[in-house]
Amino acid sequence: MTLELEWQKAEQERQEDTHQHEPPEVEFGFYNQVQQGDVDAVQENLRSGLYRQIAMRVRLSDDLVQNFRYHCIICLSMVSRFCIEGGMPGEQAYRMSDFYIRKIDTATTIDQVEKLHDDACMDYAKRMQQRKIKQVCSKPVSLCLNYIYSHMHEKISTEELAAEVHLHPSYLSRLFREQMGCTLHDYILDQKIQSAKRMLQFSDRSYAEIANLLAFSSQSHFIQVFSRKVGVTPKQFREAEFRSKLMRGEQE
Repeated sequence: MTLELEWQKAEQERQEDTHQHEPPEVEFGFYNQVQQGDVDAVQENLRSGLYRQIAMRVRLSDDLVQNFRYHCIICLSMVSRFCIEGGMPGEQAYRMSDFYIRKIDTATTIDQVEKLHDDACMDYAKRMQQRKIKQVCSKPVSLCLNYIYSHMHEKISTEELAAEVHLHPSYLSRLFREQMGCTLHDYILDQKIQSAKRMLQFSDRSYAEIANLLAFSSQSHFIQVFSRKVGVTPKQFREAEFRSKLMRGEQE
């Protein structure tokens, strides 16, 4: 049987099915809530369980868990693109989507899939909320933010960024400072330090490894910048995080 014949047969069967897809406005309304960083609205929507109800009515697979996986993957693909349109760096949005989709792929129950879907949507919404607090960026600055996020493990110069967005380095520097409230150099360092904090929290990489991964000129330079930005040394930060984890473990 050809695909055309299979489609016609399936279409005839669906004509007798009383379960129809929801109007696009329903889905797009939710995607817009995430894009706008409306955390309360997103949370209320997720708590209602509406998405699960809709997904279970429209079958993409005879396996119920797989069916729900498909729906959630479609949702996260759409959410990531709405967030990119709303100003989130593209590489960040795609990496978040990839991360959660891989987690969903290994989930074995509908409840597990739903929790990952909800966690992902809230993660996107909270990040978009933080972006909305800041001034809206022009396209060249948005492109710079995406480039910086994508090349965190490399040395990044103003000249390199200017060439990427086809602007003069001086003009780009002035534009960036006006819109972001800091210099390009400071922003790059801040982002590298945020990445370093996550490595110190969630990995056992040495300070030299972290310095090398984030393209600092040396371990001592990394420690110097980290101490100035955070107020404590990388060693003190890691030890404090370790104590905090122990305390949370005791409480649980």
